[in-house]
Amino acid sequence: MPNVANRPTASDPHTTLARATGIIGIFLMVLLFGPVIALASAGEPPLEASAGQAARYFGNIEADWAQGMMAVQTLGMMASLWFFVAFGWLLRRAEGDPPWRSTIASLSGALLAAYGLVGSSWAAASLHGGRITPGVADFAYAMGNVGFANAWIAIASFAVCSGWVILSTRVLGRWMGWWPVVAGLGLVVARFTWTSELWTLPYMLFWLWVVVLSVRLLLRPNLLSS
Repeated sequence: MPNVANRPTASDPHTTLARATGIIGIFLMVLLFGPVIALASAGEPPLEASAGQAARYFGNIEADWAQGMMAVQTLGMMASLWFFVAFGWLLRRAEGDPPWRSTIASLSGALLAAYGLVGSSWAAASLHGGRITPGVADFAYAMGNVGFANAWIAIASFAVCSGWVILSTRVLGRWMGWWPVVAGLGLVVARFTWTSELWTLPYMLFWLWVVVLSVRLLLRPNLLSS
């Protein structure tokens, strides 16, 4: 008679989801910020750049390598959609019914991904490179940056709702709940002073939280599945 007690048991699907979310989070950071660093090295001007600065920058990123980096960044935005939806599902289990905060978190993250996939003004302008007029370059650069600043509100909504669930359910630890709340509120304030470099502080604070969260889900995938 077979030994039933020694048969392997199916793993908890939520534990598998947590581990997968951690893996997606790591890939997300590489796919998003690798191209950001590469494109910035081509002489990216500040958010309030002049028309001439914008035109020169689009000329610099007309090269094939830059177009490839923007394609990789698009993959990163799709990876962000996977991450936000997967983590929202984990939050939903922790939150219980009605899972309104975790649902808002997922939808807010989806808005960020939508911005990355639809907001293609920089990519379109760079295709014309040095042939683009300063006026068109100015409009394309400003349109991309305003869209980017608006996306901070979507990130803030995801961060605040996620932190709220973590704090109210006490999963992951209180510091992991306050961290995104502070980053999210900082991003809301940054939207009103978006041309100032101060936006980088809450923005990077949020993405650092994503890295720490992803590592924790990889190492301890049962944190949100028990």
